[in-house]
Amino acid sequence: MNRSGMVVLFFFLASCSGAAEQPASLSETTLSPGVDRLTTVAPTTTVALTTTAVTTTTVAPTTTAVTTTTSSVNPSGSGYFPFNSSDPALRNCLIEVFGQALYQELNTRPPSQSEGAAMGPCMGPARTDGPDSVDLDHQPGFGSTVSCELGAPPTPSTGWIIENDGILDYQVLGHSPGRDIGGAADPRVVRLDDGRYRMYFAQPGEYGLGAAISTDGVNWTVENPMVIPSGKGGHVSVLRLDDGSWRLFSAASMTNLPGEIGVSSFVSEDGTSFTQEDGYRLTEQDFPYGDINSPLVIREPGGGYRMYLTAVPEGETSGQPGGNTKAWLVSATSADMINWTVDPAVVIEDPDGLDWTGIDVSHPWVGISETGLFEVYSGGGGPVTKRTSVDGRTFSDPLYLPLIGADYHVEYLPNGESRLYHSSGTMDTGGDIRILRSTEVSWDVDFLVGGFQRVEANNPDSLVVVLEVCVKGSSSRPLEIQLLTGAGPFAIGERNRELEASALSVRSGYPPFQSTLKIPEGEDSRWFSGGQGVETLVRVSDGVAMKEWMVLTLLGGQAE
Repeated sequence: MNRSGMVVLFFFLASCSGAAEQPASLSETTLSPGVDRLTTVAPTTTVALTTTAVTTTTVAPTTTAVTTTTSSVNPSGSGYFPFNSSDPALRNCLIEVFGQALYQELNTRPPSQSEGAAMGPCMGPARTDGPDSVDLDHQPGFGSTVSCELGAPPTPSTGWIIENDGILDYQVLGHSPGRDIGGAADPRVVRLDDGRYRMYFAQPGEYGLGAAISTDGVNWTVENPMVIPSGKGGHVSVLRLDDGSWRLFSAASMTNLPGEIGVSSFVSEDGTSFTQEDGYRLTEQDFPYGDINSPLVIREPGGGYRMYLTAVPEGETSGQPGGNTKAWLVSATSADMINWTVDPAVVIEDPDGLDWTGIDVSHPWVGISETGLFEVYSGGGGPVTKRTSVDGRTFSDPLYLPLIGADYHVEYLPNGESRLYHSSGTMDTGGDIRILRSTEVSWDVDFLVGGFQRVEANNPDSLVVVLEVCVKGSSSRPLEIQLLTGAGPFAIGERNRELEASALSVRSGYPPFQSTLKIPEGEDSRWFSGGQGVETLVRVSDGVAMKEWMVLTLLGGQAE
């Protein structure tokens, strides 16, 4: 179904229930981010959507969680919350768990991660009547549609630390603000011999491909604002050659056949001044599709090179307004990086085209992990899509990770963690690059999806989107539910505290707890082509690590 069809479906469902005397009740759907399953709970008369579940399976890092930081101090007394609480029920529960001596000690220091997990049963969401409620922000009158299953023991999962929330924005690059006007996108990172990192990034309009430099991979300075001129391609791949020079691959319109896409190569001695090589390495005519784009070249373990690209249907152009109806991940091989042969065995078709996952094979990054597995991170307009392969040719089914973005690049760190770079920004300011690092956490989030509910039976403009946010596991720090608006194609948006105050029944607490989320349809007013006014992002954070989901994705709708 295309996006316009999904918009019609949303409002058709709403209008069909207009004759009801009472607000329509909901058909709840359980979305479990770490489990590939979908459970429907007791449907009644409804305007909710029946959709396929989003599988947001997490990556399993090999490192432990970050060191616990100081817990917040309860303003009612000295010491560390909750061990300084004046709530007798909470105090007695904690003494029963830890004993009197350790309870007194924990009033003088923050709890460890294991101690935080142990006190979980004392920190349930029902504690809203005591003077030291752990539901730090509870909104009355939100009646939950159904209860979450919160009793499962905590299991490790992957959270993401935001190391840099936005580099190379329009101000740093001297652009005007606005999507497709200013800021950077499409990061590609290489390591230099002296330990530094270089990032190649695309820029809109006349700015071309730029390069930035960093000593730590997190903080960056513009090195060369234009290493390749505009029109020569933006999402590139760069490899170090045996003689120390560099070869760069990009896809752009062919000079002799305007509108046809070809993959060109460029060489450079220093990695910042490039000269284009003669001819094209591949063209779209080599594949039985339409446009090709985003070439990514790796060295294969057994020798030679493999290029991965995205292809779209004949007659469509990559990134056309409204998005492409379908996409494929394709591949070719070479012994010398000059002459390439298409490998017809490598064809990964996006399962549903422009669906709730966005285009999940677009702009691929491919690497080989320490275990020898080929890993593909890709996608645009939906969650991060990850696939794995033993041979680089046959890939697993997609795993959808709890992160929103596009144009991914991954660096494997020496400690076993991963650093992820991706296009971000806002619809108002334009693009930038967000930098994240994986870490292990002992909490996770499920969603019970209600869909659209009419608050006023005869008012077609009174639709709200209803989700139950089920925060599971344990944490020595309270978890906060954050809402970000202003999102759009490849844009994260900005935190909206006013919406959080009105839309969430519980804004923060120690897991396990449940919060009802009700977002008025159209609340996110920064409309764009294909937007549906529910582009809000839900982020859950423990103050160090976070996970995030797009509401439209959770509903099973379509992403731009």
